[in-house]
Amino acid sequence: MKKYMILFLVGKDRPGIVDDVSTLLFRVGANIEDSRMAVMGGCFSIMTLFSCTKEQLKDIRTDLKNLEDLGFETSLHRAEDPSTAPKGAELPLKIELTAMDHPGIVQKVVKTLRQHNVNIQSMNTEVTRAPLSGAPMFALNLEAAVPAEKPIAKVKEEISGLAAEMNLDLHFR
Repeated sequence: MKKYMILFLVGKDRPGIVDDVSTLLFRVGANIEDSRMAVMGGCFSIMTLFSCTKEQLKDIRTDLKNLEDLGFETSLHRAEDPSTAPKGAELPLKIELTAMDHPGIVQKVVKTLRQHNVNIQSMNTEVTRAPLSGAPMFALNLEAAVPAEKPIAKVKEEISGLAAEMNLDLHFR
């Protein structure tokens, strides 16, 4: 029977980490189903959903110790088969925003979404430097699901009000 697992891995960034992890999973016959990977603060992190058999999972657990010996932290978590996850009626919501960086942007945006029972499916944030001034610029890209019974216009209205209040450049996609 197929098992679904999520592997989290983090460690000092270097070339070849994705190759090491994908080779480890491929060698035992596991299949990478979904993944997110990024360099942050000099560390490389992987979050990947994979499928395998119970026997393959034993080998994966053993092989992960080799990566841990190289200085990586790893953890495995059981997951559900993505094709069988129940889905309610929902509307997609995509938000892009930029602003001068300051504390509280993420917290206020996600709190507003939570008040409407909006489920965040993916979110990426980044602080970069403005080209001429070098001022810190914050960017957020978010994909979410709004329950069908919630008026999406109301959600957008509240996020727009928050953007005006916090001086955020906001775009709905």
